[in-house]
Amino acid sequence: MLIGMVGRFGARESDFPIWARMLNALHSGTDEAEFLRELHALVALDDPYVGFLAFDAEERAVGMVDARVRNYAEGSPTHRAGYVEDLWVAPHAREKGVARALLAAVEQWALAQGLGWLGSDTTLENLSSHRWHAAVGFEQVGRLAVFGKRLG
Repeated sequence: MLIGMVGRFGARESDFPIWARMLNALHSGTDEAEFLRELHALVALDDPYVGFLAFDAEERAVGMVDARVRNYAEGSPTHRAGYVEDLWVAPHAREKGVARALLAAVEQWALAQGLGWLGSDTTLENLSSHRWHAAVGFEQVGRLAVFGKRLG
């Protein structure tokens, strides 16, 4: 398995459609074109935003993770922290170490950014994600109810 970095540091724009396709598989209700536009905007921000893609031996993309630096992450002892925004592995490639390898790439990136904390989240009902987070060393530091309000 190969782990390739896309995004801010050495990004190849040609990788963005693959990244957008995997984001579309993870999140329903948004099309690939919208994710593609978002990726271009996110990697252009001043705050670091990075993505890693995992490829199998046949060079097919089988997983992705993206992360960024946040000014706040629950449980962090400092204000700046790395944060895993999205993580997805193709169903046929799950439980083969792909997610762990992607997480390791993010951890190395976060350390290179001078960060000492990595946050992540999942929905309350996604118990398999809760188990995975615990298995790779995350500790649950809170439970949230998230609110939003449309303005205008």
